[in-house]
Amino acid sequence: MECFPGHRTSGSILKDRKAEALTVRQLREWIEREIQLDLKNAPFDTENANLLPAAGACTACPKRTGNNPLLFPEIRNKSLCTDPACYHAKVQAFVQLRFEPLVREGQKPVQISESPSWQVRSKAPNTLYEGQYRRAEREGECPQTQAAIIVDGRKAGTILHICMDEKCKTHQQFSHYQVSPKEREQRRKLALTIRVQKESRSRTLQAIRQKLPPALVRADFEMVALDYFRRLGHDNHHRLFQVHGWEEKKTKTSWGGNSVDHEMLAAVQIRTMTTADLNRFLVTCALVPDLYCPGYSSAEDLSKKANLTQSAVRYKVNASKIIAKVSAELSKKRRIRGSQRRKSS
Repeated sequence: MECFPGHRTSGSILKDRKAEALTVRQLREWIEREIQLDLKNAPFDTENANLLPAAGACTACPKRTGNNPLLFPEIRNKSLCTDPACYHAKVQAFVQLRFEPLVREGQKPVQISESPSWQVRSKAPNTLYEGQYRRAEREGECPQTQAAIIVDGRKAGTILHICMDEKCKTHQQFSHYQVSPKEREQRRKLALTIRVQKESRSRTLQAIRQKLPPALVRADFEMVALDYFRRLGHDNHHRLFQVHGWEEKKTKTSWGGNSVDHEMLAAVQIRTMTTADLNRFLVTCALVPDLYCPGYSSAEDLSKKANLTQSAVRYKVNASKIIAKVSAELSKKRRIRGSQRRKSS
């Protein structure tokens, strides 16, 4: 009985343009099933040495990370199985034990997998995958209901009932690829609400545009300045505060820590600015990002297309002269520190 077909890797799934999107639950189950074989989540009894006599109990196995700390010192989880073949063989043996009582009772249980059919690269024979069956709440829920057993994952060995009839009136609405009438109606209402929000906001903006004055009023000027500041990001907020010499005062947060609320502090400063100061503030906001020197190219000169370079040309600021002066000052300080260090030694 082949219960564990080869599954696709995450890379192959990402490259497959026809593949459906994985849910968080499906991705987590795939990782647990194929990569992190945590014995805490094993469907079988890890202390049972008779399940697979050749392998023995998992709790005493040297391939369990906790039983060989010298070989796996970097792995914190001490209950991981490092032998997927042995792990899957035990799962198969456990599933087979669950099959036998049902067969003795005269039933013919169906093998099912919780993996979506499109996700599996090579499907096992006589196994149904998610989307090819519908789960029933109880036995006899419909004339086509029959027993089934899960053959992979954390719930391997679980016995339940399913329906495979695509036209079943009882289970048609529970298809993996269909939604119930109630959910369909909820989606219609949500889509309508979203359309109303988008259209009403667009019309509100158009109405405001028609009433905007030729020159910015004070409230609009402050709004634009604060919005521009907000979009700069945390690092540029810190640089801008340094340029203006503003205090970065920390305040208590809702989770009990302390942090600097740059937006709130900037709003206080903006409200006290004159119109001329606001003009300079907006230009400074556009220039501050050029203060960043990336580590991979920090020695390179600023691009000629940068706002800071173009503004220096526009306002006739000799950037080359400034660079030479700064270089001379820092070199002098370095020589002084070196001389002091030699004297002290």
